[in-house]
Amino acid sequence: MPQYEFECRRCAYRFTVLVSWAEKGSVCCPKCGSSDLKQIWSPFSALGRGSELGGCRPTAEGG
Repeated sequence: MPQYEFECRRCAYRFTVLVSWAEKGSVCCPKCGSSDLKQIWSPFSALGRGSELGGCRPTAEGG
């Protein structure tokens, strides 16, 4: 299940919640109960076999 980070526009409380994509519109602030939330977009990386840092793997052409 995906993890989403939100900031409440009423009380400025930031929180993370595990909820399905279909249900993320029904999330409320756990501090004040408001549903006026702003989703916080944060970068993420996925480690793969091709790179120690999780970036792009080199291609056969050397790129």
